[in-house]
Amino acid sequence: MRRLLHLLLGMTFCSLGAFTDVGRSTSDNTIPGEIIVRFRSEAILQDVLEDLNGQWGGSIQLKRMLSSAYHIVLLGFDHERISAAKLLEDLLRHPQVMAAEPNALIEFRGVPNDPFFDRQWGLTRIGLPVVWDVTSGGLTANGDTIVIAILDSGFDITHEDLRDNVWYNRFEIPNDGIDNDQNGLVDDIAGWNFADNSPVHALSAHGHAVAGIAGARGNNGIGICGVNQYVRLMLFTIRTQDNIVAAYDYIIEQRRRYNQTRGAAGAFVVATNASFGQARVFCQQRPVWGGMYDLMGEVGILTGAGTVNSNYNVDTEGDMPASCPSEFIIATLNTNEEDRKHQTSGFGKQFIDLGTPGEGSFSIALNNQYSGFGGNSAAAPHLTGAIALLYSLPCPALATEAIEHPAQTALLIRQAILGGVDPLPNLSEYTATGGRLNVLRSMEYIQAQCAPPPGPLELLRIYPSPASDVVYVAYQAPDYEPHYRLTIFDILGRKVWSKTVQPPRFGSRIEQVNVRHWPAGAYTAVLEQGRAHAVRRFAVGPQKK
Repeated sequence: MRRLLHLLLGMTFCSLGAFTDVGRSTSDNTIPGEIIVRFRSEAILQDVLEDLNGQWGGSIQLKRMLSSAYHIVLLGFDHERISAAKLLEDLLRHPQVMAAEPNALIEFRGVPNDPFFDRQWGLTRIGLPVVWDVTSGGLTANGDTIVIAILDSGFDITHEDLRDNVWYNRFEIPNDGIDNDQNGLVDDIAGWNFADNSPVHALSAHGHAVAGIAGARGNNGIGICGVNQYVRLMLFTIRTQDNIVAAYDYIIEQRRRYNQTRGAAGAFVVATNASFGQARVFCQQRPVWGGMYDLMGEVGILTGAGTVNSNYNVDTEGDMPASCPSEFIIATLNTNEEDRKHQTSGFGKQFIDLGTPGEGSFSIALNNQYSGFGGNSAAAPHLTGAIALLYSLPCPALATEAIEHPAQTALLIRQAILGGVDPLPNLSEYTATGGRLNVLRSMEYIQAQCAPPPGPLELLRIYPSPASDVVYVAYQAPDYEPHYRLTIFDILGRKVWSKTVQPPRFGSRIEQVNVRHWPAGAYTAVLEQGRAHAVRRFAVGPQKK
């Protein structure tokens, strides 16, 4: 889980040659005169700037704080006087710097002019009609409002099939010019336009279509249906790497507040969507951006990421963010109606986890219109939407764990996604799982793991009775943390079997006891913790011959 963070911490001890490699980028979208830097928690920014300016003649300045919680800033410098590569080397040598990378533009991964389809074939392919019989999204079993964060090129939040699912900041008063929730942004009512530093989103067909696939309002008699018929979409307009980092920081803080206050503040963000990236760039070249995925994972947020729309092996040539080793990213390639990798999609058995329908998708368009949409930009929101939909399953234990143990619950959802794929021979050479997303199978995995909610200490059932080989003891307990003692006595009160048990957070609360060589007769099981105890009797029959 912390492999990438360990990489970041170790980076300052690398050789000079390694510094040069980290600073080199195959992308031609670097923004001249800007570097993103993550400092150590004990660093004093002003002292570091003085050190650098003493060497470079006073032309390096703080442009913007991207994350105060993680000490990430955007630095500006005179690129005509200062070598960006040399400055990057100096930063990475500095003992107060954890990681640094050049700022750069990002590319959006849609192919919005792909062929038009008059229906959303991908939703049926991944099993959603059956899943919707169980849940259509929106709320957890405990009533938490599920939120998906969409970072993209822009949105029309007034669209007839999107507006009812847009997330609105309930702690901000619209248009009063005051930062009511004290997060550094004024009037951030519907997310934020980091590209223009504005509460008003840019209008973009790309981001708009991405949001529609993940969460257009469903079952409302108009337009299309998102993977989630009901959900809240937290929207961020982005254009550059620093926009991504700042947006991720916003998202982390929203989820952290929600976890800490149990819903009294913040937002229950469970997933972010990445229908954007940088081609032929490895995560180690973007350690600040890449490091944000583990930080989001720590508070319980997964990311669904679409890979590049170019037919090459990203394992050997790189792709950002798909190449990031964080366990909290799930990377997908784009599949078509024939359940094959689309010819223009990137691939990789190491970095690409699975395939997801994307090519020939259908989504919302600007001006209350609808249109075809495709590419990995369409695949990613199918995946991200599936993550959010699984959180809405009627499983109280899942909902409780999502707040109490958010990172572990996110990894359980990841396991359900990857373990539930439909194996496809034509994807075996292109992805780690060799399969395509199947939300129905992922739902079944979660349901099988979903333990009943805590209740009074009780032995619910002991079966079969009489038993001749194995007996099963089903129980419930008021919580998960303490260890309980399960003991079995014979009719004379002698202890014949005992074990310490801990109620699992997921899965059945059933203990298996081998009674094959026990004498026939009556037995008593006692489950106890402290002064609390539960008692139930059962019988062992004659041994089978």
